[in-house]
Order: sequence, then structure tokens, then C-alpha cells
Amino acid sequence: MTNVNRYIMRQLAVPVLFITFSLTGVIWLSQSLKFVEQLINGLPVTTFLYLSLLLLPEIFRYTLLLGVFFGTLFAFNKLYTDSELIVMWAAGLSKWALAKPVLYFALIVMLVLYILNFLLAPFGGRTVKELRVSWEDNIATVVLREGVFNNLAGGVTVYIREKTPSGEMLGILVHDERIPEKPVTYMAERGAFVKTDAGPRFVMHLGNLQEVSKEDAKLSLLYFDQYTLDITQFQKESGPPWLSADHRYLPELLFPEAGERTQQELPKLRAELHQRIILPLYAAALVLIALAGVMGGEFTRRGRTKRTLAASAASVLLLIGGMALFRITDHPGLIIPLQYLLPVAAGTLGGYIASGGGFRFLQNRLLRATPAGSGAE
Repeated sequence: MTNVNRYIMRQLAVPVLFITFSLTGVIWLSQSLKFVEQLINGLPVTTFLYLSLLLLPEIFRYTLLLGVFFGTLFAFNKLYTDSELIVMWAAGLSKWALAKPVLYFALIVMLVLYILNFLLAPFGGRTVKELRVSWEDNIATVVLREGVFNNLAGGVTVYIREKTPSGEMLGILVHDERIPEKPVTYMAERGAFVKTDAGPRFVMHLGNLQEVSKEDAKLSLLYFDQYTLDITQFQKESGPPWLSADHRYLPELLFPEAGERTQQELPKLRAELHQRIILPLYAAALVLIALAGVMGGEFTRRGRTKRTLAASAASVLLLIGGMALFRITDHPGLIIPLQYLLPVAAGTLGGYIASGGGFRFLQNRLLRATPAGSGAE
């Protein structure tokens, strides 16, 4: 790699990384807010941070595309306005020679995107889902809050004075009115939730059970050293596990398990597979569009505002069109070829314009529309 290539890649790296991490930070903060409620309800800070970090691969898949486009556009526009590109052209370097380090950079970005698409993003997504399901199903840590009367279900109220780091609860009161004629109140010094083969149980120690029969106004009082309360009815019903398309690894997309639901979801699985293959191609297409916005056409000292804005608009339209095609799962025989064709065609067109090609009839119309003496593009 020549010194020029290394210099251009360094010029690219700073704005690309800055834009990517800035966008990622904003989106990451907004996405992390979904775990704030669990944090308030007792979710450990380390678990909160771990869950939040697991969101990053999915966010990076899209912010990296925006970062590589706007970073390339910014870096080359700066090189152009500082006349560094002009000096390189005058030294005998062709436009394609200057585009080569950008394409190298795009290949690196594509490799990173493939790693994100096929490894890190599905790992993060499925891990977040597993942790959230486990967390939400854990009544002891999510539903029950200290110093508050918690309504578990219709007619069941639980109060806990304190929860210890080990998961034990102190100062317990459980009032059960599911049978209105015989309400029951449990009071215990301490207790804990345990999982058994028969389901979850709430084990209380050193307490009493008070049952009132409203029919004859009779109170029954029972003291106990240990009492086990079945809380299966308060748990969420769990069916067979199902991995959504975006949480699957490559083998699970290529060879999904047999089943009726798999047949129903097969179009989504195939669409997800093609999306992961196609998405990194947009990195190359976007950098070529950015190069077209800076290096296309003839040199002018008045800047390239029009071409830069046109390249930005083209990139936004390209991404919108690509995302729209990804959402269509019907008629795969028609849609899938279009999904591959769009970034390839856009990149080819961008490369053609960046290398000095153009559409003469559009250039003639622009020249006729430009007042005499104005060289702005």
C-alpha cells in the first residue's frame, strides 16, 4: 500500500468513526431506556449494562453504513477544498487510483458488517431476549418491590419490607382473597422463591397463617416454622421456544427445524438470510456515490455544493429503497433479485460518475440552466 493510500485511509477513518459512534451513542441511549423500569425494580447495574451493550451490534449494522457514507463525503470534500486532490491529480494519479483506498476501506467495513450480521447481532438479540424472559418470569426480582403493596394477581397482595442481595426477603405479608369467603393472610420473618420440578414455590420461614371464615366469622391461626406456597398460577405460561429470524445464526437460517410454525415463517427466514448477505453491499455502493459527489465532473473552485447535496439525497433514497425491499416477503422470485440489483446498480452508477463519466443530456441541460459566468456545481 502506497503512502497516498495510507494517507487517504487515515483521512477517512476519523470522520467515519466519529459519525458512526455519535449516531450509535444517541440510538443506544434511547434503546437502553427500555431497561430502566427493570433497573428501578432491582435489576443489577452490571446486568443493565450488559443488556445495553448487547444492543450495540444491531445498531452498528445501520449506523456504520451512514458513517461510511457521510465520513467519505466529508473527508473527500475536505481534500478537494484544500486542493489536495488537485495536487494528486496533477502528480499523475488517476481518479481510480484515488478511489482505490476508499474501496479498500469499504471492503473492511463490509467484512465488519458480515461479522455483525451473522455472529454478533444474532448473539446480542437472542441473549437479550433470553435474559428479558428470564427476568420477567422471576416474580421475586421484578414484580415484588420493597416497601410497597404489590398486586400479583386478582385478589393477591404481597408486601416485603426488604430484599437482600442473595434474593432472600424479610418482613413478608401475603394477603390472598381469591376465595372471598375465606381470605388468608400469611406473615413470615423471611422467605425466598425457589424453583422445583413441579414449578416455582415461595418458601416462608417463622410465621403464621390467618384464615377467616366469613360465614361464621371464625378466625383460624396457624404458626409455622416453614410454609411452602405454590405460585405456579402467577407465572407466565411458556410454550416451546421459538427463535425469530433476526435472532438466528446462519445454520439455523439455512436449515431451520421442522414444524408447522417453521413452514409459516419460512419466507421471513429466507428474507432475513438474503438481507444479511445484501446489507454489506450497500457500504461499497454508498462510498462510490460519495466519490461521485466529489470527484465527478470537472474541477471548479466554487465548491461542489450541488453535487454533494445530490449525492446525499441519492444515498438516502437508496437506503430507503433498500429497507423497503427488505420488508417485502411476498413474491420472492421477483423481490430477491431486485434486492441484489439495487446496491450493485447504484454502486456501478456511482463508480461510473466518479471516474469522470456522465450523462451528456443532463450536463447540457445543467449548462443551459446555469447563468453565464457562474461556475458553481
